[in-house]
Amino acid sequence: MGRISSLRYAVWSAIAAIICGFLHALPFFAAFPSQGALFSAARGLAAGRRLAGYSASALDYLNGEIWRAGGAAWLGWGQWLGVFLGWTVAAFLALAALRLLIGFLKNPRSERTIALAAAALLLASGLPAAWSRLSGRGQNISNLKLAAPVELIGQAREFSNGELFANASGQVHLLLFATPDAGAIPPEHAGRLAANPAMWREELRKEKWQAVLLTGPVAEYRPLLEHLIASPDWHPMAVTNQGYLFRRGPGLAVESLDVDAFRFGTDLETAIYLAQISERYDAIQRNTLARACMDRALQLAPDNASVLAYAATFAASHKRWQDAISLSKRALASEPDFAQAKIVQALSLVEINESARAQDLVEQVLARNPDDLYTLFLSARICRTLNDYAREAEVLEKIIALSKSAGLPVINYQIYLGQAYARLGQAKPALDNYRAVLAGGQLNKEQAAEIQDAITTIETREKP
Repeated sequence: MGRISSLRYAVWSAIAAIICGFLHALPFFAAFPSQGALFSAARGLAAGRRLAGYSASALDYLNGEIWRAGGAAWLGWGQWLGVFLGWTVAAFLALAALRLLIGFLKNPRSERTIALAAAALLLASGLPAAWSRLSGRGQNISNLKLAAPVELIGQAREFSNGELFANASGQVHLLLFATPDAGAIPPEHAGRLAANPAMWREELRKEKWQAVLLTGPVAEYRPLLEHLIASPDWHPMAVTNQGYLFRRGPGLAVESLDVDAFRFGTDLETAIYLAQISERYDAIQRNTLARACMDRALQLAPDNASVLAYAATFAASHKRWQDAISLSKRALASEPDFAQAKIVQALSLVEINESARAQDLVEQVLARNPDDLYTLFLSARICRTLNDYAREAEVLEKIIALSKSAGLPVINYQIYLGQAYARLGQAKPALDNYRAVLAGGQLNKEQAAEIQDAITTIETREKP
């Protein structure tokens, strides 16, 4: 049996690469675009309109044009095509490189064995992704309201752009789902305001906003949310699974969801909606309603990974760490690569002083999503608990770079980074970060005094 001809090897490699690409892309087939793809499209749209505070790559511009042409459906298919082509090309190049290496072998049988083994490994790498999709048949969702604040933005359209404030994630979704002139507040500035109610009130006196849209992770806007809930000047006009819409002035309380009667498409979609809105109710201290929503979600879809992950997050928010770990393990039993379940389990492990186990989970998530900000921050926190301040500083530097490129606020990360460098005994980078924090003018008097004390301490130690 002779050597494989170059033409046959190329054809054989192309077929193997295409199958490999198909297997890896299968989870994205007919699926919603990811949050990363949505944010990429928004950056592309913003850069195309020359809005301040946004920087865009060539991929962002491409995703923006895809969104403009066909919205979420086209962007979802574009995401599938990108994964398919990326893995196909990578697999083909890997097999081509292997051809060059095994060409030096003198035994044709060894050449064939190595080539077949390499192809088998490439194909095997796509089996978990394919199995995840195939085993989840009947578990797919088809309503965009479960992935984006479509309802909130629909109600927010009664306000002109100058009357509406939105947090950083809200600005992104306004670009996608509202008018072409929406999203004009730079996301970094919006993020600073959402984290600092006093600063937001000062801006309010100038801008005279009549409505506030808050969406995305609650941690992104919790200070402003708590301020608005307590303020007699504002009332919530809508609470949905994706966030909140507040209106200026007095008004009636938002009608509570009828948990038992509520329906939203299929049982699975109803369960996911209830699990999502449970977190929103919990954030505004409507705890009984939040608990009822989560309980019914678990009744409707007791084995669904997304519902279990939301339940784990709910348990963690109430410091029920062992419950959170148990629920996240059930989610991972159903979907082994589910990032949200791994993250909430890692957070819970940190809280019960098992940071080494938490670090392993976080590294698994980062291997697939190396630029996820929340996971990176959790990684930095774990490094701090393990006294690995060098690694903590490295991760925080990456978080700050990513946040700046996305137009998100970095002040809190700079404080932690200054602390990490101070613990390492590196005075100059510690002082640089602390001074940058003070120069930003975003701290209240007490916070500014603490940072100034830290600067004074370092400077005193550095004096000869």
